[in-house]
Amino acid sequence: MGEFTWVSTNVYSDLPPFAMHAGHDADGDPIYVGRAYHNGDVLPAKIVPNKQQAYVAWGGEEINKQDIEVLTGQHYNWVPASGGGVPPHAFRVGRTNDGEPLYIGRGHWEGSLTPGKVHPSHGCLYIPFGGREHRLDNYEVLVQPETWVNSSGSNIIPGTIHAGHDADGDDIFVGRAYHEGDLLPAKVIPRKGCAYVPYGGREVVKHDFELLTGYGYGWVPDANGSVPPGAVICGRTSDGEPLYIGRGHYGGSFTPGKIHPSHGCLYIPFGGQEITLTNYEVLVRA
Repeated sequence: MGEFTWVSTNVYSDLPPFAMHAGHDADGDPIYVGRAYHNGDVLPAKIVPNKQQAYVAWGGEEINKQDIEVLTGQHYNWVPASGGGVPPHAFRVGRTNDGEPLYIGRGHWEGSLTPGKVHPSHGCLYIPFGGREHRLDNYEVLVQPETWVNSSGSNIIPGTIHAGHDADGDDIFVGRAYHEGDLLPAKVIPRKGCAYVPYGGREVVKHDFELLTGYGYGWVPDANGSVPPGAVICGRTSDGEPLYIGRGHYGGSFTPGKIHPSHGCLYIPFGGQEITLTNYEVLVRA
């Protein structure tokens, strides 16, 4: 799982490892995500290392900043939004001096792809460009890495990862739950009001579970307990072996379950049993 970290620096220093790329200036120079303080606000900043400059948008102006924080991390995504809105799990970067949260957005302007501040109460993204603060109604928002959210019953939140379908056509989502000391991938079926995990040859019902939410996922074919680069670690056995999220076809369903590398297979919960599959797809981060 990826995590975002702020690294304090200045515009004359080299970028830290995994600095987050945001776009490019009108002349093609790469731009990175930062933040800086200005008049009591904590503001998203555009950092342009080739120019040894950083800027924030404030009060109609593009304001130069030398002391900044650089956002670092991996497995991040940009999701389209508009009108001051932000998607689930938007990354909160700062706040106005009266406490309103600000988010990191980016948008196209005069040949650039420039990051700035999504200001929800103003209904827009503001970017610093060419000495001024420019307003954009359509933009992209930086969203967090994968997030596990506690849930139960039939509750599903926006951004939950869809995994497949049951034999009767009901939608299945990616989840996880604890059982007998293991943290196991689960199939969550909202229409049935519960989740199921494979364990000890059986399909075990769970009413309390976590849902996987986020962006930038894909499914990649694999087999025999192997997983590709970027495979999402979902949980672990009680003795510490990592478990991954896989899915496979069985009995007219497309069902997620646990890839258990040392067992050389995917286990799925189906029809009261734990079913073994040697060919499957693996959930990965793009």
